Amino acid sequence: MKSETMKKTMKKTIKRLNKYIGKEIIRTKPTCEGDSSYTSHAILLLGFTAEGKIRYRESTLSWLSGNKEKILPTSFTDMNWITYKKALRSGGTNLSKWKGKKIRRINPTAMGSKSYINEPVTLLSASKSHMVVKRDDGFESVLDQSYTKFEDWIIA
Repeated sequence: MKSETMKKTMKKTIKRLNKYIGKEIIRTKPTCEGDSSYTSHAILLLGFTAEGKIRYRESTLSWLSGNKEKILPTSFTDMNWITYKKALRSGGTNLSKWKGKKIRRINPTAMGSKSYINEPVTLLSASKSHMVVKRDDGFESVLDQSYTKFEDWIIA
């Protein structure tokens, strides 16, 4: 019985994700197993295997991987994906009001990252699951949800 439910859930998830085939997508949170891969860079969704695993290509790092098709473990086939384009949009968060301003972190992330504590960056966009910042050298970074807490940032 449980495997039938799992199959139905997987089919429902795949049906929802089918609209993203051919598009760059990015995770909004880690997998149920705690893997936070693909929460800060996008992949190009190619389709699914017969077992429901995601077939993809690295989109931003394709020159490194030789543009080869890869397959993710089943734990990645869940509802925690959005289009990369949507992830880059600012939307309704307290951080969004600082768009275009220099900001700096005052607390490390839950995982202990102290990135951007000593280096102010310009906020380009912020949503519930991602934010995009730009360093003074022009380099832009997409940060995952572990960086999106308003109380961890101040205007620099």
